[in-house]
Amino acid sequence: MKKSKITLRLALLFIAVFLVSALATVKLTGSAPQRLLRTDYHGTILKDQLYDTVIGHGYDLYLPENVDTTLPQKLILFIHGGSFNSGSKEDGEAWCKYYASYGYIAATLDYSLQKKDANADLLQMNREIAECVAAIKQNCTDLGYDVDEMAVCGVSAGGTLAMNYAYSSAVTSAIPVRFVFQLAGPADFNPDDWEILIRTNKWDGAKEFVQQMTGIAVTDEQMVNGDYEPYIDAISPARLVDENSVPTLCGYGLKDHLVPASSRELLVAALEENGVSYDYLPFPNSNHGMYADLDLLQEFLDLSLEYCERYF
Repeated sequence: MKKSKITLRLALLFIAVFLVSALATVKLTGSAPQRLLRTDYHGTILKDQLYDTVIGHGYDLYLPENVDTTLPQKLILFIHGGSFNSGSKEDGEAWCKYYASYGYIAATLDYSLQKKDANADLLQMNREIAECVAAIKQNCTDLGYDVDEMAVCGVSAGGTLAMNYAYSSAVTSAIPVRFVFQLAGPADFNPDDWEILIRTNKWDGAKEFVQQMTGIAVTDEQMVNGDYEPYIDAISPARLVDENSVPTLCGYGLKDHLVPASSRELLVAALEENGVSYDYLPFPNSNHGMYADLDLLQEFLDLSLEYCERYF
């Protein structure tokens, strides 16, 4: 009995740590650290633009001041985090204002979340992002802007979705993707590494994890013989990387208790092996919230602007 109580307490501790981290990540995606993202942005914000009239998903569009509409424009699309089950487009406000203040059109979107009794796999999220990009393209055209290139970015779960979209849809996207940048985005979804996410979502083991993340109804036999692996391949950024993948800027906390170290290692190895241009910033003192290395966070932001200059 004593052993079972200890096990239960440890499980509850893991869940508590996860939830605190998730909340910290949502805060990071939305407003902090303000002293790094604060700008004097005075452009136009178009709130709650619908891209999915059935579900009601929308996006917020941030337009820079004094845009020369005779020239092609560039888009920075921010994707919020929140463990795929929380967060909203409003979390990207500070990020969008930051890049819009440098002359780039910016946007942040809502997408389907993994909530109780609601199915929302990562491939569905990717399709919704593609639909949103098409809507942004049309909206900008109607407003007189020719948006011909974009970058996609995000934090945590949003970083995963940013990479998945960039690696799988760069060419087919309504606005071609030129590069991706992200912080703390899980890059691999081997179910053996995600017990904490399984517990938090109260999923019934690895099989349900695979089903919820991929949208595929796998069998017990597939789980045993490994036939489920191709479905995990399709949602894992590190497994989507090939020689044609777009340049990538990424940062990870080396004390991250949520994203397994193997995840970032697999991503960096895949980028290296396929000859993809990339920059990887390890944050030695940071956990999943990425707060403890503000000098490196500033370097990350500076590099993201260098990427804009280099690849747009």
